[in-house]
Amino acid sequence: MHNHRLRRLAAGLVTIIAASSLVACSSAAGEGGSGGETTTIRYQSYAGSVDVLQLAAALGYLDGLELEKVGDVTGGPQSVQALTSRQIDISSSAFFGAIAQVVASGAPIKAVVSSYGSNDKISSAIVTLDGSPIKDAEDLVGKKVAVNTLGANAEAILDTWLEESGLSEDEIKQVTLVPLPPLNTIQALQQGQVDAASIGSGQIQATESTGVKLQTLVKDTDVVGPYNGGGMVMTEEFLERNPDTSEKLVTGIAKAVAYIESHSRDEVLEVYLPWLEENGYEGYVEAVEQNWAGSTGVATKDTAEISDEDISLWLDWLAGRGDVDPSQISASDVYTNEYNGLANGGS
Repeated sequence: MHNHRLRRLAAGLVTIIAASSLVACSSAAGEGGSGGETTTIRYQSYAGSVDVLQLAAALGYLDGLELEKVGDVTGGPQSVQALTSRQIDISSSAFFGAIAQVVASGAPIKAVVSSYGSNDKISSAIVTLDGSPIKDAEDLVGKKVAVNTLGANAEAILDTWLEESGLSEDEIKQVTLVPLPPLNTIQALQQGQVDAASIGSGQIQATESTGVKLQTLVKDTDVVGPYNGGGMVMTEEFLERNPDTSEKLVTGIAKAVAYIESHSRDEVLEVYLPWLEENGYEGYVEAVEQNWAGSTGVATKDTAEISDEDISLWLDWLAGRGDVDPSQISASDVYTNEYNGLANGGS
């Protein structure tokens, strides 16, 4: 895979994160402490979906921990950057490929739990409005495609599909990506601001329920098959300094993933929506009701653990573009299941 556009974007992200990691490490070295562990967890979330961290709190899995929300994000790279610059203690869901590239740069972070994936129940797709003249990959040359963020899952899937469809590097560079919040993509599509968009199956269903017809060009599962797409990330420093807090936090998230996959959509929302309202997030309820598909898509649905295969899929892709040296990083460098009690036989 050779894509200068993604390489340039990802390289910029890696540079920023690596630099902020050094600042974080030097700052932490000067801090004093009483030996007690951190119990207030700073985080960010996405709009329009069930946040598994918040659901864990709603289900009572984070007893003794306090959540402090510090804003919303539209993509994993932005959240990982906030993590390494010490603005938050755990990232929102981030693409495993982006995490791997940041780890390869030397940033001291680890993916700790799987939080989203794609399968026959839930996926993402590149779509256009019904009746659009765009029917295949070649038709996207010279066109604009909306993605939730640059340098992450949607872009990786799109670039992989474009190359597998036979487009040259020059043709791929002529496909312009437009980062937009997911809840704004359909409006942008209808107004002609973009020609196609990458959106999740829940949003597709919600859009079509309003009478707007979409046509699917390709699903992510058509490109790479069912897969664990990403997870939540923490710094090695936080994990080492706060082992008990980290285990409760990560295991709670894993339990929330398992809860979603073993309960109906309505049962999950009966727990989650009241929590949003009780915590001052009433404005998020309608978007969740309309857009959440009812599943995380995580393949390891009983444990939410991460495997070598989840990472190696994207290491091969990154190495093929020359973005990482495969001799300098292995899948196991990118993640740990140490703090996930479900992955370690707990309950």
